Amino acid sequence: MVFVLAPATIVLMMMVLVAVAVQETARRRRKQQKQQYFQQASPTTKSSDDLEIGTLTPPPGPTPIPFFGNLLSLRKYSECPYQGFCELKEKYGPVYALKMGNNPTVVVNTFDTIKEVLVNKANSFDARPDLLRFKLYFGGDRQHSLALCDWNEHQKRRMTLTRSFLMFRGQENNFAKYESNVVSEMPTLINEVDKSLGSPMPAKELLSYCALNIFSGYMCSKKFQYEQEDFQQVAQNFDYIFRDINNGHAMDFLPSLQPLFTSYINEIKSNVSSIRQYILDNICLEKYERLRQDPSDVEDLVDACFANLLTTNEDEKWDWQTILYIVEDLLGGSMAISNIVMRLLAHILQNPHVMDALRAEIDEKIGRERTPTLQDRHEMLYSQAVLYEVLRVTSSPVVPHVATEDSSVGGYAVKKGSIVFLNNFEMNSSPNLWDQPDKFMPERFLKDGCIKKPEYFIPFSTGKRSCVGSKMVANTAFMVVTTLLQRYNIAMADQATPDLPQGKISLDWNPFQLVFTPRE
Repeated sequence: MVFVLAPATIVLMMMVLVAVAVQETARRRRKQQKQQYFQQASPTTKSSDDLEIGTLTPPPGPTPIPFFGNLLSLRKYSECPYQGFCELKEKYGPVYALKMGNNPTVVVNTFDTIKEVLVNKANSFDARPDLLRFKLYFGGDRQHSLALCDWNEHQKRRMTLTRSFLMFRGQENNFAKYESNVVSEMPTLINEVDKSLGSPMPAKELLSYCALNIFSGYMCSKKFQYEQEDFQQVAQNFDYIFRDINNGHAMDFLPSLQPLFTSYINEIKSNVSSIRQYILDNICLEKYERLRQDPSDVEDLVDACFANLLTTNEDEKWDWQTILYIVEDLLGGSMAISNIVMRLLAHILQNPHVMDALRAEIDEKIGRERTPTLQDRHEMLYSQAVLYEVLRVTSSPVVPHVATEDSSVGGYAVKKGSIVFLNNFEMNSSPNLWDQPDKFMPERFLKDGCIKKPEYFIPFSTGKRSCVGSKMVANTAFMVVTTLLQRYNIAMADQATPDLPQGKISLDWNPFQLVFTPRE
């Protein structure tokens, strides 16, 4: 999450908004010096200590300034604001309050308080922030999104369907089809790598095409040719949105700045419009026509969506827009794979002993000739540990939640509408939880011949709003990395250390180039 506040922009903002800030200061001075944090708290709502919410105090925190709140104090952490959250924790404790612009915000920093939000009181914190960019990604209404919407009955129905295809719960046939799609894509990946043997190549682009094709093949029963320009463009558009959603922006919390970012807003609109048109033309129209002939002929997730449209009663029927956004949302999730794999390759290249151990496990469990399968992953514990360690050091943030009612966290009152940031960066980097947290050590996840995954390690969040595609992401990343290391030696095209920013999983479209050569 990067707050885009370049020096020139700040000067312009101050010039444009000085009058607004003065008015805001005057308005605040006219208010009472102090207000009850909960004037209208429900007397029946209880805190975790079984006390009435109205008797609790708000969390401590730094004093905000008019208009900006506490945003400017986080500027020095622009690359990773969660590092700033960790510093504030040392001063104010595990739960504290901020003002992000005019938005009341609570930051929770420990596993107990994060679990309180995500699990114990999930129903009180299951909404999402109503940010402009969240709306722009989904045609002006973030409720179209699976991840950025609030929790409601419509969302429950969507998640019930998508989980059956993405989490594979009791769906052995779905898993078999998914595995077939992953395995069948590997020869294409190998052929593309072979075209550039010994030469620097933009590996992330290729990995993005591969991941998108796997997701499309499984969810839509349709794959594309990597050399197709429109396919390349839609993959790049998906990655643009994935990067953008991983970063923060000043106008998220200062919406009056929108006029200063017109070209940026138009760029988002252009990308999402292009994605939607591609999905409509290349996937959904064809699928709809087939299902209209026989709504019972359901082969994949998109078929199941159109079967809902064609057969379900009016109250629970989805419309075309709902289906388009489901497909867009899920296919876009494939970009997590290319970013994770690029990070993993960078880390093991910086730690050759890890690469050697990873390759030794591949040679022992699979060999040099046999094609890897997803079943191999259960036997390859070091490979799983390496992926976990990449996710730990990356510390991709949990999507913020919003309180849907007056509640409490850690014994402090949290008012309805407050944005809640979950600082998993603290949990992933605290020396109180990890031995040498700054060191890349996959073996920290291994103990007595088993994977050891601490309960406070939640790379895909936890609870009812956890990442629905986490299994597909982890399994696909395993197959791609295993296939590449089984066949190739890999090196950086440039000896410079690649930039691997923490606090977000996304990298640039071409962050660094790799050189592949055949293994001896």
